[in-house]
Amino acid sequence: MSTNIENKPKQVSWFNGCGGRVGVVVGESGEHAYIGMALRHDEDDDVNHIMKYGAKFPLDAALLLPVSKRYTQES
Repeated sequence: MSTNIENKPKQVSWFNGCGGRVGVVVGESGEHAYIGMALRHDEDDDVNHIMKYGAKFPLDAALLLPVSKRYTQES
């Protein structure tokens, strides 16, 4: 049986969309980034929510965006 390894955020880019803040999150592993709206009052909760429920976004395009926050690798 395979194990599902959690993909933690590596960086996030925030920008203002139509009426709200939109985040593009790049994970530590994988070929995609995730895009979604900031719906919570805590930036880290928004990032976790986007990683779980956001739409997949091409990683190459996400890496071209200016980085708002980088996450350090925690053990």
